[in-house]
Amino acid sequence: MSKIGYLGRPGSYSHQAATTLRPEGTHVAYPSFDDLVAATEAGEVAEAVLPLENSESGRIPDIHRLVVSMELFIVGELLLDVSHCLVTPGPAVEAEIHSIFSHPQGFLQSSRFLKERFADAQRRTRSDTASAVADVVEAGDRHMAAIGSEFAARHYGATVLHRDISNRDDNITRFAIVGREALTDGAHDMSSLIIQVGHKPGSLVQALAVFGQHGVNITKLETYMISERTELPTFYLDIGCGGEAENLIAAMRDIQPHISYSKFLGSYRSDPRRSGRNGFLKP
Repeated sequence: MSKIGYLGRPGSYSHQAATTLRPEGTHVAYPSFDDLVAATEAGEVAEAVLPLENSESGRIPDIHRLVVSMELFIVGELLLDVSHCLVTPGPAVEAEIHSIFSHPQGFLQSSRFLKERFADAQRRTRSDTASAVADVVEAGDRHMAAIGSEFAARHYGATVLHRDISNRDDNITRFAIVGREALTDGAHDMSSLIIQVGHKPGSLVQALAVFGQHGVNITKLETYMISERTELPTFYLDIGCGGEAENLIAAMRDIQPHISYSKFLGSYRSDPRRSGRNGFLKP
């Protein structure tokens, strides 16, 4: 049975995504994204599940940074509902809660609820939402609460005090499953890649025009900050066709004079839930 790596403790959204994407696998937790990617590159696990972006708070910065240099390929994606709850070790009185634990994304995605109901409560950061729930349950202090999933609450035996506290009803995190080998299949309808262009006027426009000339739809375009890893203007793209598509192959051939570097990140089937309404465009 294949080993599938994910971030954080059992009960995290990443754990939930891993069990959804690979229900028959053996799911292995890692404490950080760097450890998770390194373990997958080294073959300790066959694949890893990585959160790429959230419909409320945008891209996940740590993963966005790792994607540039990781020696792994995206082989699938999942749009997972992130339905945050406020959980406590047991029955609790809201007015007595003075400390709330969560991952920074949990605080950001539930900011309106916290401002309205717990403006004065101390925010205490944890590496993931499952760790926040686990720590609160272990402490057993009625003055503490955590923001996490009902999945985590059930796993650790916590009490759900409030459900559906996210800022948006359609709070969705896009997860990718990555492996050491790129997959190609005629049924794939999405690909992801990195390109670098010259630092001169019109460079990006000229490069992107090639995709349009070959009928390749770009569903996402994001820029990287200049750094040691990205010394030239660097962009992440999601493309609306698989790696075997003739028009993408032709576009990548013709784009070469307009770019200084490209990296193919993988070809895969898009999640059927993609739509303009939830912010994840169809290919």
